[in-house]
Amino acid sequence: MKFYFTNNVNAKGVFQKYSHKTFFNLVKLRNNKYVKIRKHNFIKLFSLLIVLVLFSGITNRVNGQDALFSQFYANPLYLNPALTGAERCTRLVMNYRNQPYPTFGSFSTYSFSVDTYTDRLNGGVGLHILHDSQGGLLDYTQAGILYAYHGRLSREWFVNFGMQATYINHRLNWSNLVFPDQFNPATGNIVNSTAETAPSGLSSHNIDFASGIVFYNDDFYGGFSVHHLTQPGIEFFEGEKLPMRYTLHLGYEFFPGGRSRRTQSGQVSFSPNLIVQSQGDFHRINYGLYANLQPITAGAWLRQSLSYPNSLIFVLGLKQVNYAIAYSYDYSLSGFSGFGGGAHELSVLLNFNCGAQITKYRIINCPTF
Repeated sequence: MKFYFTNNVNAKGVFQKYSHKTFFNLVKLRNNKYVKIRKHNFIKLFSLLIVLVLFSGITNRVNGQDALFSQFYANPLYLNPALTGAERCTRLVMNYRNQPYPTFGSFSTYSFSVDTYTDRLNGGVGLHILHDSQGGLLDYTQAGILYAYHGRLSREWFVNFGMQATYINHRLNWSNLVFPDQFNPATGNIVNSTAETAPSGLSSHNIDFASGIVFYNDDFYGGFSVHHLTQPGIEFFEGEKLPMRYTLHLGYEFFPGGRSRRTQSGQVSFSPNLIVQSQGDFHRINYGLYANLQPITAGAWLRQSLSYPNSLIFVLGLKQVNYAIAYSYDYSLSGFSGFGGGAHELSVLLNFNCGAQITKYRIINCPTF
C-alpha cells in the first residue's frame, strides 16, 4: 500500500488515528478536490469503506512532491543553487511554514541556509538544511552543500552556474497510520490490530544532486534549476521515486521615479515576477507583483495549476541592511482554507560582514521575499 503526502495547501492526503467514535478522513480525488467524511454509525462507516475502495486505485500511483514555500526568494538556495552567494554579505536565512489542520495535526516545514561569496573561488558557497513533518506520518530531511560560479557575459550581463549535493532521508511513522480493517463496524471504534504489513524498512537514505543557472543585469533576473537529478527512491514505498523538480523564474524591477545609487531609503519600485514549477504530475504557475517603498515590501501572488487557480498569497516584509523579516499567508481559492485556516509562512534573514565583502561582480537585484 502506498500513501501520498505533500505540504501544498490544496493537496493533502492524510490517514491518522483518532479516539472515540468520530473519525475524519480526506480522500484525494483526481481533480485535487477533497471529500470530507464523518462517521457515527455503521451506515456511514460502510460508506467510507466504499469510497476508500473506489479511490485507492487513484491515489496508489501518485508520486511524491517536494515541500512548498510561498516566499520564493526568501529561500533562495532552495529555489535555485545558482543563487548561492548572490549577496555581498554572508547571508543566514531561516524559514518556517505551517499548514494547520485542527483535527489532523499540522504540516510544518523548517529551512535553514547560510551562504557567502568568496573571490578565491570566483563564486558563492553555501549550506542548506530542510525538515518537513507531514501530520506526524512522514518526515523528510535533507542537508546539502552548494557552490555557484559567478561569471560575466558582457559589460551589463552576468551569469551564475550552481550545483548542489544533498543527503536525503525519508522516515515513515507506521504506528500513526490507521487502515480500513481497524474500524469495528458494530461500534465505530478503532481497534489496534491490522492485517497490513509494515515495510521492511521505515527509513530511506539517498544522495541527490541539483543544478541551476541564473542570468541578470541591473534590472532583469531569470533562471532555471533542476532538482533530484538522481530521482532518489523512497524505499518503504515500492517503486516510488522523487521525480525531478524543474523551476523557471523570471523577474524585473523598475523604478517609476528613477533609481538612486546613493540611498535606497524612500525609493519606490515595482517588481513583477513569474515562477513556473513542474514535478511529476504537479505543475504550478505563480504570478507575483512586489511593491517596494523602502524599507517596506508588500506583494501578492496567484498560484495555479495548468487548469485552475489554487491560491492567493499575500506577503508583507521589512528589509534593512543587516536583517529582513517577512510574513505571508496562503488563501485557498478552492475553499480549503476554511477547513485548515490557510498556510502561514515566516522568514528571517540576517546579513554579516557586509562591509568586508568586495566582489568584482554585481549582486542580483531580485526580491528579498
